[in-house]
Amino acid sequence: MSTSYTFRVLDTDGSVFGRGCFTYDGPPGDVDIAHLLGGAEGSRGPKLTAFFYHDSIVGTLSLKNLLSFNFTQGEQASSRFAINAWNVPESTHGLTAGTASPAQLGAASAHRGNGGELSCQGRKLEFPKLAEATTVVEEGQTVIPIVDLVVVIDTSGSMRDEAETLSKVVGKAIDSAKTKCPSNLRATYLGIEGTFPKTVFTTTVRNYLTQTVKVDASLLKGRTQAQLTEEQKKQSVGVEEDGARAIEDISTHFDWRPDAVRNIFFLGDEPLEGGLSNSPTGQDQEDIEAANRAIEVAKQTGTRVHMYMGTAKFSSDAAKHERIRKAIEGEYARVAEETDGQFFASQDNLSAFQAMLEKVICGSKTDPTVTTTEFCCCQEYVEQRGDTAVPQ
Repeated sequence: MSTSYTFRVLDTDGSVFGRGCFTYDGPPGDVDIAHLLGGAEGSRGPKLTAFFYHDSIVGTLSLKNLLSFNFTQGEQASSRFAINAWNVPESTHGLTAGTASPAQLGAASAHRGNGGELSCQGRKLEFPKLAEATTVVEEGQTVIPIVDLVVVIDTSGSMRDEAETLSKVVGKAIDSAKTKCPSNLRATYLGIEGTFPKTVFTTTVRNYLTQTVKVDASLLKGRTQAQLTEEQKKQSVGVEEDGARAIEDISTHFDWRPDAVRNIFFLGDEPLEGGLSNSPTGQDQEDIEAANRAIEVAKQTGTRVHMYMGTAKFSSDAAKHERIRKAIEGEYARVAEETDGQFFASQDNLSAFQAMLEKVICGSKTDPTVTTTEFCCCQEYVEQRGDTAVPQ
């Protein structure tokens, strides 16, 4: 039998820049493959039978362009992935990227295409995923989807302008979205351990879950100021910025309606566990672990998490500010990506909220007929997602 994996190269905002696929002889599971061009000495593991990659810079690369390839799928600590593919001897088109692992993106270090030598501009290589079967959906009877949307905001002072702006546009945005795609929509607006008067955020996550839903407060992951240690208070940990904990609590305890499409739209401007830390990137391992837990709970409960990162001033040093902003923005994008949500940054403007609503509301408007077949070949997978035909 043969097994296929797919992989992606991501832009800095988390969007997909390039897609690839490879196939080897053998079953899925633990595997260790090293491939050198022409099967040179040093290749090991199952035989690689297909490789294709496409993006807008290099076009399409195939197995004959693969100079080196390393893929180990096994224990979390040892799993890794790296590729080096060029059209030698001309070397006018190519990509070098790696090393990625299941827990960390790899760096794409070199691109070359029609425009000449290009840096990868911070793009990252994802660790491959086992190729999924192809699903064909045929439109069926039109139904009115049930959609629950919880908009939750970091209630630190720096988010007041976003709260006020959203409050002004939200009614019009929802009306417009519902006109385009009729739905049974319920929208709820909650603040994390605080509220913003004269906005739609007049209830906290804690109050809604304990008073409206009647959840035992001891079950909540969200922290109160009184629950912080003296050391955390000295470090200015902000419970109103516990975005990851709020996502966990809402995903688990919100009174979702039966059969509703579950959506959380989180608005914040600092790391997801208590706000900014003293680390060089503004966020520490606790922030990343908190985001991991939120992602896992959201996936377990079938909740899509959409993320918006607002404006914030992290440092008077422009270079340091930009480094911190990119790191936090990348984590927001990861949460959205891994929960099938959408990510927006401050430069998108909150007018993008209406477009997000339309996608949320229109996402389930028919009762479909679904047909699933085995995964297509690597070449077809790449060609279906790019405008450039595979070179002969």
